[in-house]
Amino acid sequence: MIGYGTSPLGKEEKVPPKEAVRLLNCAIDRGITYLDTSPSYGSEPHIGEVMKERREEVFLATKVDNRSKEGVLEEIKTSLQKLQTDHVDLIQVHALNAWADLEQAMAKDGTVAALEQAKRDGLVRFLGITGHARPAILGKALEEYPFDTVLVALGMADRLVSSPETFLMPIARRKKTGVIAMKVLGHGEFPNKALALRYSLGIEGVSMAIIGMENQAHIDGIVDMVQPPGPEPLNEVEMERLIGTVRPLVEEDSKAAQGEAGKEQRPKLFWLHDTKVMGWKQRDEPALVSY
Repeated sequence: MIGYGTSPLGKEEKVPPKEAVRLLNCAIDRGITYLDTSPSYGSEPHIGEVMKERREEVFLATKVDNRSKEGVLEEIKTSLQKLQTDHVDLIQVHALNAWADLEQAMAKDGTVAALEQAKRDGLVRFLGITGHARPAILGKALEEYPFDTVLVALGMADRLVSSPETFLMPIARRKKTGVIAMKVLGHGEFPNKALALRYSLGIEGVSMAIIGMENQAHIDGIVDMVQPPGPEPLNEVEMERLIGTVRPLVEEDSKAAQGEAGKEQRPKLFWLHDTKVMGWKQRDEPALVSY
């Protein structure tokens, strides 16, 4: 039910490399065997140190930021070297948050063409997509291509703002796509983390949740939350309680995003506003893309 979101492990000022390796080993020992990374996280080398000995114990998932076929294949090659393995279990198109990005991914010389080549070459077993801000775009992607998985922001804040439950989950269930939830704790902002985690894991069709964990206490606390028989879905009273704690954060976030809370304040629920187009950000736009 829980995967290790390793983005925090790439921040050396918070988690030194040796400690990152130790935390990964501890997480695997405690039963967290789904590892989530990305070239932009900085955590791939730490995972690689663990994979030298424990590759067969985990399901290893990474992502690609590039969008051209050539750029993606080169990115995968570099990731495998850092991860010290000859294959990963899942590669995901990272951050499909804008229509232009989906067009880049689906271009004849784009991301999906590269992932299909990587799969034929035995570098990956499954193909997926991820997205933060616009679940309707992810739903459209599932209609266009039989992705194995979708990683989506699926916490209470997302329910109140973009509602993946309405625009994505019915399609994912119909397509039998594996759904991985992220931002379930509001990037650490939700005050009642137990209710927040139970909410996301209780959504029909959700397979698991990935959570960023940067210390031993965090790992132990999350594992304890999902001990058998597992977390129960929220009842009506608990649902209202969770909404009551998240709604003020959404309102505050809206003011910060629109500059009403002062120029120095960054929106706490920052992923809700993600409009970057990765192909443009990476300067790796497929030649055959059309908008």
